[in-house]
Amino acid sequence: MGIQEDIPTIEVSIPSMEKEEDESGKTRKLFRVEVLFNQRKHFVLRKTREFQTLHRKLRKLIQTPDFPSKRNPHLRTKPLEQRRQELEDYIQVKKIINK
Repeated sequence: MGIQEDIPTIEVSIPSMEKEEDESGKTRKLFRVEVLFNQRKHFVLRKTREFQTLHRKLRKLIQTPDFPSKRNPHLRTKPLEQRRQELEDYIQVKKIINK
């Protein structure tokens, strides 16, 4: 029996986005991050800025892939679904690199 068999599997995904309006009426986009750990599913809502902060902190500790850009070279910003998919891909690649 190896060490890998004793480590529980963690699955992370970003299946959707939500819009939230703050007290001032400003709308912000939040990504729903779901984590499956020990056969229990948990979720949190996070802004892009929070992913960027996490990326900067992790980069100091471990090897990380490049963080996905918010901009598309041909458009002012990327479509939200494309952004969501790139953030999910980023999380999956980061898990593989650091196993």
